[in-house]
Amino acid sequence: MRSPASTLWRDLLVVPMDGPASAPLGDARRCDLRIAGDRLEALGALTPRAGERVCEGRGRLAVPGFVQGHVHCCQTLFRGLGDDLPLLAWLRTRIWPLEAAHDAASVRASAALSFAELLRGGTTSVQAIETVRHTEETFALADGLGMTAIVGNCLMDLGGDGVPPGLPSTRRDALAISEELCDAWHGRGRLAYAVTPRFLLSCSDGLARDAAAFARGRGLRVHTHASEHADELAAVFARFRAGYLETLHAQGLLGERTSLAHCVHVDGDELERLVASGAAVLHCPSANQKLGSGIAPIARFAARGVRIALGADGAPCNNRLRALTELRAAALLAALSAGPGVWRAEHALAAITCGAADALGLDDVGRLVPGKRADLVILDLGDPLLGAAAADDAATAISRLVWAADDDAIDTVLLGGREVLRGGELLEFDRARLLAEARAALTRVLARAGLAR
Repeated sequence: MRSPASTLWRDLLVVPMDGPASAPLGDARRCDLRIAGDRLEALGALTPRAGERVCEGRGRLAVPGFVQGHVHCCQTLFRGLGDDLPLLAWLRTRIWPLEAAHDAASVRASAALSFAELLRGGTTSVQAIETVRHTEETFALADGLGMTAIVGNCLMDLGGDGVPPGLPSTRRDALAISEELCDAWHGRGRLAYAVTPRFLLSCSDGLARDAAAFARGRGLRVHTHASEHADELAAVFARFRAGYLETLHAQGLLGERTSLAHCVHVDGDELERLVASGAAVLHCPSANQKLGSGIAPIARFAARGVRIALGADGAPCNNRLRALTELRAAALLAALSAGPGVWRAEHALAAITCGAADALGLDDVGRLVPGKRADLVILDLGDPLLGAAAADDAATAISRLVWAADDDAIDTVLLGGREVLRGGELLEFDRARLLAEARAALTRVLARAGLAR
């Protein structure tokens, strides 16, 4: 994949997101921005070089490419098939039967839908939990696009309670698949492998401890779900006679390289354990609302120094994978639960840029500073429906971005300096082909799952 030549963007409002946690916007200013190869080279008053491509940025806002901490690319094919259900019923009656019916082609079609939507919405880095098998398809697509992606196959060796017989693997096979994927993909291009137990109710204690040992031995991240829904917590306590995070700690899965999706129901001793562990929280506000799980206490976590990243979760429990949707939802829920102004719009933006990069251990994305990778989202905030006042300062621009904008405001997305969205149009995907392949794959999956309509 060839890097582009030097490009100069003139007169952008640049929000670098390189400030401290209390004021994450950093030195936001109107300036020029130069990209050389796949890196940001310079910010400031810059003079065009001979032969350099020059792009006009006046009236546009540049922020780091969005970093989503928790998605399920394998589930995007199932959008609209899991509505109006709480978590455990959603898994038993929809998600587990549908995932059990996946084959390599349907996983590939689902991943293609995912990456098209993520890039269209400005997400340039992602962490994903995939299904039990065929995760190599998701890795291959991410690699071909040049996305930064932390991906893992779902570890799940327990059946019963609505789990289709064909979905779980054995404890031995789960680790064998993990080793194969790690050997093949970890460190290749922009890719990393993560150890991803589905959740406590899907893994035997032996598999959980094996997974923790594998992660420690290879220096890998751990990505799993935790404390999402009240019914789930009751089932965990009935099985383990302990809290969710206490159990993860006992299995060796909790630590600084761990990221936990949801954490809706965390307080008291569990909150102290979370803080002490150094684990990051992956906040999925839209999914938590749609499944009726509750509101994660993000402002409380942030006040205790917990690292936070936003994520859309899966299309069947959100029905979007769009960063701007999660920005607005996260800021709204924080205002409702903690009070207006406690966890502000810029904190939400940090949780999908610099803060998210820190939460996932990604050191060259999430900030617009020289030397970092040239992953950018460039927005046109000139639509009067976003506000009539001139957006010449960062505060006004960020207010529009978080509270008012949708994907229509995203004009250009750069992935390693390469345009993947221009004028709001995807350059990497043929929409007609994407739809045809997805429809054909879904027809096969629904028939195999016994859910054909």
